[in-house]
Amino acid sequence: MESHSIISNEIGEEIQDLKNKLLEWSSGISGMLESTIEKLNDHVSRDINVIKDSSIRIDGLEKRIKDSQELSEIKKVVEFEQAEFNKCFNVNSDALSEKVRRLEQQLQEDRQRLEQEKLVYEADLRVAKQQSLEREKSCQIYSDNLGLNIGKVNGNSRFTFTCIDENSQDREFYFDIFYNEKAQIYQGVGCNPQVVGFQSYIDSLNSKSITFRQFICKMRKSFKQLVK
Repeated sequence: MESHSIISNEIGEEIQDLKNKLLEWSSGISGMLESTIEKLNDHVSRDINVIKDSSIRIDGLEKRIKDSQELSEIKKVVEFEQAEFNKCFNVNSDALSEKVRRLEQQLQEDRQRLEQEKLVYEADLRVAKQQSLEREKSCQIYSDNLGLNIGKVNGNSRFTFTCIDENSQDREFYFDIFYNEKAQIYQGVGCNPQVVGFQSYIDSLNSKSITFRQFICKMRKSFKQLVK
């Protein structure tokens, strides 16, 4: 009887010991599962974050690719516009260069023409001054020796002689002439007293058959003949 009781106690202790070991193993398994699950959760969380980051990066890359494509299209448009501008600029530049060349050529021709005209004008001016000087000398001679006075009346040149009439030395004999600069001829206006050959003398003067000095001498001689 005692022996049976001892065996029962031993069996009970073994069962209890097995229960304790089972409980301990179960606790260990639970701890391991919790730790493993926690680690898995951490990995999952990290993977989710990586996926989110990757998605964001992918979106960014897609946007950059799209922007790059748009920039490429814009670049093509800009390059086309630049090419058209250069083409137009080159055409306009060539036309402008040709125009400038023609203007410079025209300017050079005008400058040469003006230089020639200047030389001709200066030569004419020298001749005119010389003629004027000679006329002044002649007038002075006539005035001193022939009693000739030259003045202006109504825009005409009046040549007045004295010392022709021996009975009246102060008696005046005159003729008026006008020089037409445009036609470069002398025009007889009138004389007092009247000289029959006055107009023929004017014609001879214009045809250069006689000089101006000879013309004046002929007029004085004609006046003197009227006194006789």
